[in-house]
Amino acid sequence: MYYNINALVLNTKTAAEADKHAVLYTAELGKISAIFPGAKKIKAKFAAASEPVTQSRLMVYMARPNARPKVTAAKISNGFLTLRLNWKNFAAAQACSELLDALTPYDAQNGQKYELLLRAWTLLETAQNPWRIFSSFALRFLKLSGYNFVEFIKTGNLRMNNYEYNAICTMATKCGQDVDCLIDIDISLENKILAYIDKYLEFHVSRRLSYRIFSNL
Repeated sequence: MYYNINALVLNTKTAAEADKHAVLYTAELGKISAIFPGAKKIKAKFAAASEPVTQSRLMVYMARPNARPKVTAAKISNGFLTLRLNWKNFAAAQACSELLDALTPYDAQNGQKYELLLRAWTLLETAQNPWRIFSSFALRFLKLSGYNFVEFIKTGNLRMNNYEYNAICTMATKCGQDVDCLIDIDISLENKILAYIDKYLEFHVSRRLSYRIFSNL
């Protein structure tokens, strides 16, 4: 059966000699794993659409229910070319993808998660403070996924002062553009908030997420 889906490419890896396996987050099916046939070949028609941090309209074929979808047609909606020119912002975009992938089960559709990730990628194209955008995304995503970060703070598992707590609440509620322009959050506080999020994720993710390597550069 064929399906038309709107997909965000979270990550890819080489499969066989020329194919790519991609983890996608779709508006219609949630998180799925799909095959882009021949995408590793020179001038392959699916090469660009299979790149991480890409939004595309895809047609996929599933031979049977629960089979891995195979991409048969692709039209890129947004390749985020501006974002790819700034490695720090692109690293933050990939960090958003990594977090969603790590804490989202397969085949669980959630249109709000799709829009949240797409919005984060879009904001990161012009963001002056990319890791601040990531922190805001992470706080919203955790709440949307049923992880109560604020309640975790209140239990005393994370030791922070009122100033830090209020900053976290602000970042969790303001829109991304306002978060990027906040002048009362300096780099030191920004790094502390990232560290608090990282510590919280240690309780819920079995592996250490790689985004922390890049956020410190």
